Formats: sequence, C-alpha cells, structure tokens
Amino acid sequence: MTKSEIPEAIYQNINTKDTEGCVDLKTHREKHQPPQLTGSVSRRNRKQRAVEECLGLLCALLLTAVIVICVCFSIQRKHLLTHITKLNEEQEQLLNDNKVLTEEREQLLKYNNDLSEEREQIFTNITNLKGERERLLNHNNDLTKERDQLRNDKWKMWPYEQDLPADKFRWICYNNSLYFISSEMKSWSDSRQDCQQRRADLAIIKSPEEKTFFQKVVDRNFWIGLTKTDVWKWLDGTVLTNGSKTDSSNCAVVAAGGYYTSACNSNNGWICEKTHYY
Repeated sequence: MTKSEIPEAIYQNINTKDTEGCVDLKTHREKHQPPQLTGSVSRRNRKQRAVEECLGLLCALLLTAVIVICVCFSIQRKHLLTHITKLNEEQEQLLNDNKVLTEEREQLLKYNNDLSEEREQIFTNITNLKGERERLLNHNNDLTKERDQLRNDKWKMWPYEQDLPADKFRWICYNNSLYFISSEMKSWSDSRQDCQQRRADLAIIKSPEEKTFFQKVVDRNFWIGLTKTDVWKWLDGTVLTNGSKTDSSNCAVVAAGGYYTSACNSNNGWICEKTHYY
C-alpha cells in the first residue's frame, strides 16, 4: 500500500453510521463564511465605478452644456427676433421709399416728356420764325428798293441846272440830297436854326464832287456845317482832313474859291441840306 492509498483506507474504515451526527466543517465554513472577492473582481468593480463616475460627470457636463446652449440659443433667438423686427421695419421703410421714388420717377419722366414736346414745339416755332424772318427781310429789301426807286423818280422831277445863277434861290437836288440856298444873310447859329425849322441842317460837304458843285452854284459866302473847337469838324462829327484852318474864326463858309473861315456872328447866306425826305 502506497502513501496515497493509506488515507483512503483510513476513510474506508470509518462507519457511515459513525458520521451521521457529524457536520462537514468545510461545508459549514463555506455556508457561514461571507463571500470574499477575488483580486480580479475587485479591480473590475473599481473600473466599473470609475466608468460610472466618468459617465455621471460627462452627463453633468453635457447637461450643463445643454443648459448653456439653451440659454445662449434663447438669447440669440431674442436678438435674432429683434433684428428681424428691425429688418422688417427697414424693409417696410425701404418699400415706402421705393414707392415714393417710383412715383417721383414717373413724374420726372412725364415732366421730361412734356419738356421734350415743348422743346420740339420751340424748335418748330424757331424754324417758322426763321422762315418768316427771311420772308420779311426779302419783303423789306423789296420795299427798300421800291422806296429808293420812288425817291430817284421823285428827285428826277426836281429841276436841276448845272450853272444855276446865284440869285435863283430854291431847293435843288444833287447826289440824293436836297439843298436850299438862302437869299437872306444871318449869323451861323441863326442860319442853322432856319435850316432846322425846314427839317434840315447846314450842308455837309462829303466829297470833292459836292465841293465843286457848291463852287458852281454860289458867287458869295454861304454858311456850311463846319465849325472848330479844338479841331475842325462837320456837324456829323467827321473831322476835316483835307485842309487846315489856322484862322482865329470858328465857323466856315463855302464860296466860289473853296472853304473860308468867318466870324460866327457875321452875316452870310447859308445852305441847308436835307438827306431824308418824303
């Protein structure tokens, strides 16, 4: 018998009846001894608690984040609603402004159309007036020619003698002017007054031909419209350029020999000239 077989023999010699009142100590200990955790179960429980704590903390953080987000969203929503309200008001104002501007634009377009029509009407009137002006100018030219022709025809009816005697005093025609040769004798100022009463003035000699004409029709001194202040001037303001009068007298006469000076208060005949008559 081996050593391993000895305990079994010992146990086999024990009577079963002898063991009926006995309690299995191992079984009793296992039943009444509190369960003991093993090292792996303990570590697993700690990990589980750590995970649970992390999950709890994460849930708390998520809840806090959700609350913060909800608060921010609520504030942002309030701001957005306020902004949307302002935008709606601005949109309404812009729509009203656009309506007003559209009406003003329509009025301006209508006003522009009216001005364009008025401008066209003015251009038409200007064209018509230009045509009327041309017609009137042509008519005026025709009337001027007709008047000049009538004057020439009338002047041709006046008697004119190349060698008119000096004592034959009357109106005579020469070079589109009428001349009155007086038979009386007066001062220069009185002579001019007489001419003005006849709607004429003292004669102004404008050309050598006129001077020659007067030298032929007069045989003594006759006042003409030539006087001196600083220089010798004709009554129309023309300065005498074909001669220089150094005499102290300030009035001039024409005679058969040409121009001469004479005292303005001396008595001489006079020649009146009328350039426009009807």
